[in-house]
Amino acid sequence: MTTSLADGRLACGCGEDQIPWMLAKFGFLGMTGLVLGCLVVMILVGWVLASGVSLVAWWRHPPVETEEASRGSLDGFTWRSEEPGEGGNPPPS
Repeated sequence: MTTSLADGRLACGCGEDQIPWMLAKFGFLGMTGLVLGCLVVMILVGWVLASGVSLVAWWRHPPVETEEASRGSLDGFTWRSEEPGEGGNPPPS
């Protein structure tokens, strides 16, 4: 059974007037490929932008050489509250 649409086209009653035009044009696999392709492109653009920002930050603020680095406030810090006892064994708890 065919029905007439408002613009004069005929629809077969199977929902052709209800599906998006891109799905009708490319099919399900074509739309799936298009969506996955867009996702891959967005991921790649994000990686390129992040790499660009990282390179600009590295260029503007190069890493400090070890000779130039000043001693920090936590240099020489250990987790032990006491030095180990005689013979290299820790003191009994």
